[in-house]
Amino acid sequence: MRISLRGQLTLWYALVIPVLVFGLAFTAQEIMVYSLRESLDDKLQERAVITASAIAEIAEDTGQTYEEVMGQLTEDDLPFVPLLLRVTDLERNILTTLGDVPHQLLPYLGRQLDSQASDEGLFGTVSVEGIEAIRVYTGPMNDPSTSEAFALIQTGDSLPEVGAARSRLWRYTVIAGVVGSLLALLVGLLILRRGFRPLDRILERVQHVESSSLRVGLGPEPRPPELQQLADSLNTMWRRLDEAIKARETFVASTSHDLRTPLTILQGQMDVLLMQPSLDPETRQSLETMNKEVRRLVKLTNNLLLSAQLQSGPSLAAKEVSLRGIVEEVVGDISTSAAHLNVGLSADEDVVVAGDQDLLKQAVLNVADNAVKFTPKGGWVQLSLERKDDWAIIQVSDTGQGIPAKDLRHVMEPFYRPDASTRTERGGTGLGLAIAKQVAELHGGEVLIQSQVGVGTTVKIVLPIAATGAELPDGHWFG
Repeated sequence: MRISLRGQLTLWYALVIPVLVFGLAFTAQEIMVYSLRESLDDKLQERAVITASAIAEIAEDTGQTYEEVMGQLTEDDLPFVPLLLRVTDLERNILTTLGDVPHQLLPYLGRQLDSQASDEGLFGTVSVEGIEAIRVYTGPMNDPSTSEAFALIQTGDSLPEVGAARSRLWRYTVIAGVVGSLLALLVGLLILRRGFRPLDRILERVQHVESSSLRVGLGPEPRPPELQQLADSLNTMWRRLDEAIKARETFVASTSHDLRTPLTILQGQMDVLLMQPSLDPETRQSLETMNKEVRRLVKLTNNLLLSAQLQSGPSLAAKEVSLRGIVEEVVGDISTSAAHLNVGLSADEDVVVAGDQDLLKQAVLNVADNAVKFTPKGGWVQLSLERKDDWAIIQVSDTGQGIPAKDLRHVMEPFYRPDASTRTERGGTGLGLAIAKQVAELHGGEVLIQSQVGVGTTVKIVLPIAATGAELPDGHWFG
């Protein structure tokens, strides 16, 4: 299953945008949580420094020892003391403890004291199941005069604010991610729709372009540079195609017109020669063969000229035409060439349409002539005329060799001929059905074909009787 370019862009957009939005939201959340933890660490370190400085200043001002000062601090309610404040000597013996710390955390605090081996200070998180985690800073207390460490200090504070902030940020992140993704997708789809609109109009024009409307091209409108380049290229290509088609039509029409007159004269001369009774059998046979080929060439040039005229989009001088009269004339015209066949006609009522009688007769004659050509001796060719709602249907059925499925879709294309294995010696030029289709479409109708190899072929020429018609006949038809 191949996905369109629009679908691929939409799919990638739907996948990438949520990933980016959620990624940015979660990254922002982690940065904020990290900032909160850094702020808490800075506060713990600041409190440790303040406490150490206070102890040193009090000892210097009062002449007390550090142990005496720390004993005094233990008795005081200091406002700057956090959840935990512990002071130990360098051998890790506890000198003073401030704050109510659960005893379950003491072993972890002791291990952090044992891990303190530098002058930088050490941060850590102490967590036990069922007890709020605390953030702990362990650092040295230095003598102001000697700058040598005389004790270790631990300060700690609980992490509920950070945890609560993380929970709130998670909720906000999910909400922002969902809402942001939906808004981004909506805006992206609108942008895609707007961006593809000029391309849609180009595609719509390409799908409806025909040989008669190549000159129309794509009109000027605001387009992105890439699509404008595509539109200019299409207009240039259509203009060249139009010039080539018109040159071909002019060549075919002029050549057919120039050939028709000498071929008609040549055919007349041969008819006169064949009327002479003094011709020997061999000469007569040669003249008859030549006359047959000249007649075929005359018919070919007439078809070429008619096809070129129809392709140029002529205006139709519509008059009332009796389809029953046309069908009867066609049966009479093919009677000679269909002498080896059983030809039938079924037209119980006359149907009158508005159109060109000569063109309509030529269309029916081409279809009937094909049926005669491809039906073996002893077969049937049946012509019928009926009215169905507001449609007139001329049907030509035969019991001929049929048309292969692979050729059925193309038999109404000009000059299309089936493979050599499916041709007969009387194969045509590939213009008969093409002309019938052009005539029918010129009258607002169409030609439908149904065929089965070895069984026969049925061709329907469907023409409108009124301006508004019913649906075309049902069935598996190619038209």
